[in-house]
Amino acid sequence: MAAKITHCLTAFLALCATPALAVPGGGNNNDQDVYDYVIVGSGPGGSPLASNLAKAGYSVLLLEAGDDQSADIGTRLINVGSTSNANRWGFYVRQYGDDTQQQKNNHLTWRRADGTLFVGNGSSAPADATPLGVFYPRGATLGGSSVINAGVTVLPSKSTWDEIWRKTGDRSWSGDNIRKIFTRIERNHYLPPGTLGHGFNGYLDINGNDGEVYSRSPGILSVFKSMISSIGGNPNNALTDVTRDLNNPSPSRDTTQGLFGLPFHANQTWGRFSARTIVLDTLAAKKPNGSPRYPLTLKTNSLVTKVLFDRPRNKKPRAIGVEYLEGASLYSADPRHTSSNTGTKRTVRARKEVILSGGVFNTPQLLQLSGIGPKEHLRQLNISVLVDLPGVGSRLQDNPEYPVVGIAKDNQPFFTTPIPGEPDCFFGFGPPGVPDPCIDLWYQGLGPYARPASNTNAFMLKTNYSTDGELDVLVFSLANFAFRGYWPNEAVVAIPPDPLGVFGFSIVKINPISQAGTVRLRSTNPQDTPLINFEMFNTGADEDLGALAEAAAWGRRVYGGVEGPTGPMTPTEPPCAAGTNCFAGDKEWAKDQSFGHHATSTCAIGGDRDEMAVLDSKFRVRGVDGLRVVDGSAFPKTPGAFPVLGTFLLSEKASVDILADARRW
Repeated sequence: MAAKITHCLTAFLALCATPALAVPGGGNNNDQDVYDYVIVGSGPGGSPLASNLAKAGYSVLLLEAGDDQSADIGTRLINVGSTSNANRWGFYVRQYGDDTQQQKNNHLTWRRADGTLFVGNGSSAPADATPLGVFYPRGATLGGSSVINAGVTVLPSKSTWDEIWRKTGDRSWSGDNIRKIFTRIERNHYLPPGTLGHGFNGYLDINGNDGEVYSRSPGILSVFKSMISSIGGNPNNALTDVTRDLNNPSPSRDTTQGLFGLPFHANQTWGRFSARTIVLDTLAAKKPNGSPRYPLTLKTNSLVTKVLFDRPRNKKPRAIGVEYLEGASLYSADPRHTSSNTGTKRTVRARKEVILSGGVFNTPQLLQLSGIGPKEHLRQLNISVLVDLPGVGSRLQDNPEYPVVGIAKDNQPFFTTPIPGEPDCFFGFGPPGVPDPCIDLWYQGLGPYARPASNTNAFMLKTNYSTDGELDVLVFSLANFAFRGYWPNEAVVAIPPDPLGVFGFSIVKINPISQAGTVRLRSTNPQDTPLINFEMFNTGADEDLGALAEAAAWGRRVYGGVEGPTGPMTPTEPPCAAGTNCFAGDKEWAKDQSFGHHATSTCAIGGDRDEMAVLDSKFRVRGVDGLRVVDGSAFPKTPGAFPVLGTFLLSEKASVDILADARRW
């Protein structure tokens, strides 16, 4: 039988780009320095909001610090991903507050005396190396991180939204209401039209697998059967279970364990849908006379440096605009940045409101630069305190993730039987300068890039460490690859390559308890990156590490139960001698090896009595008027296992709230 090694790595390493496309300036605003709304950031928080406000007839300026990388084909294919540096900012973060613990992390990046980069823990680092931190890429292009992420599109639990309702008393945050928003914006491609709890006429393309790829992947299917058996299910249902709807509206959805399909924000032929799509579609809409239909203006290469305020006597300060620097690669996290990139200073005014959607690191940075944040920190940098809001840049949290690894019997690689006549695809890793033969097929809606890949699966678990009785671990399976995190493309990496026959269970902690992280200014220079410290496992260590360790023991049982010829498989990570209780060692391994890439909650919504609440239930920044935050920093806690869908929903919720206020003015 002809065999082809299954490729599923690429969707998890999308980081980069090629020369930018020019983006037309939309809108019909007569005064180009004044708009009704100024929105900072074009990710899944800012872009839907900008489009919705413009379609309601308000003039909107959308400012994006990056450029448009639409020309990079890797940003348009879920199953390929881009590996260019032009799409992302590379932050270096502290995973832990303790230096000793930080240096045990295998993902730590170091800079050597000659300027080259090395990735590995402290014991493996060269003598001349200085630690930079753990590499943490963020989208820095039109569309934000929705252009470079894996694309996983899972609804947070109902209780995620109900908790905001409970904290604020605002019933519009109920899970039932958010489900209605979801059905309004979803364009589902994997379920029969009319399926309860889903939408089929919205803008947000969501796709899933139909089981076909797994019918050609016998080794992967044998692992799925063992997974199902581990919780007392029927292994013969593996091929149907892996297509089950993970975003179903069942009341028991958030407590039901088992195998499901993993949905992605992708269209019918698995082209990537991103926040960029919304902006470009809105700009492209024309009236019969050829003029722009909607008053939306996009300015890329525009790094916002400060929010401007009017300070009327006996009233709260009011946001009236922003200052920004115009120019390419101005932020120091941009790999293309040089010290000569200083930009040209510009100012723009907002008649109604300024809305920050710059992301979990950059929104609190901008607020602090503008005098809104913890007063002690601002005074240390001689920043005039406009509003003392201790929650700005606090409560930083993430989904801890690490792989539980096994090796197939006799190191036999996992394969997917190819479809006759189809070429071998590069999946983003072809020889330089050689065209990928599958790209032309994709344009025709054909070939492997136009179908779901073998990473479109999820296994949901509820461990004994769940604090609310809901699912607390999501596992996605990767054949021939164990996903161990991110590091710079150009770095020398001490982590050895995986052997043949490797299989990775990526263990993702849902609703982590740990939320002690911070984002603080490094300096008053807006081109500098902030100081980012996740303080992972500083709080909630028993629950979070307990769940991760319990998942490791589950993974070993699954590997041992895989039937031949693929199994029984040999578990290799975390290391554990056969017949021993490795729970304590698994907790330590998870603590050392966990990483994250789903940062949230640094400008959280909260109730009036919560001194750490930055926003009220309508996204308004407390202590000022005319300023809101609409991005992942607004979540009081990490929304489920993957935050992108929650952020799209946040943007739609904010659109309703902002338009309701606008009509009252």
